[in-house]
Amino acid sequence: MKARTRKMVASVVAISIVLALLFSLLTVFTDGAAGHAEMQRSAPRPTQAVGGLVDRVEMAFREPIRPFEGNQVVLEFPDGNRIQTQVELNSHLVRGRFAAISEPGTYKVIWGLVDDNDGDWTTEEFPFTYAPNAAAPEWLPATAAGGPTNGGSSTQTILLIGAVVVAVVLAAWLFWPRRSHS
Repeated sequence: MKARTRKMVASVVAISIVLALLFSLLTVFTDGAAGHAEMQRSAPRPTQAVGGLVDRVEMAFREPIRPFEGNQVVLEFPDGNRIQTQVELNSHLVRGRFAAISEPGTYKVIWGLVDDNDGDWTTEEFPFTYAPNAAAPEWLPATAAGGPTNGGSSTQTILLIGAVVVAVVLAAWLFWPRRSHS
């Protein structure tokens, strides 16, 4: 009877571990899905001091951005005045074009865009400083795409693969029939 009780306890533990792994995966992917229209990089970068010709802001997003009439990129000047930029959209890349700025100070980019994956509206903002003698921004390539900034697989995908491998190995080890050595 002791061997049977141990087997039952081992089965309950195995099922609990597999369920915990699956719940962890659900949590990881739910957190990722909550980050609608996540900006990966921009030019100018947030809080960067830039100079030279600054007549646009460029942003690359992890998710593609849906073409939508309400998408907007607003530039706020140091005095608080705001202008609506001319929005250009190319899948993951969004450009907001405006007349070149010349007044030194801190500007704010305010964007509101629709994530093409889930159709949710997201808005955020970030500042940058215009200092005429600073280096010009490093503009994004015309083919800038979102995705992981390290150029490799996303952390979530790696976690998923690792958790599935662990779950399969654990389940096989716990449920593989064994011969009794009695």
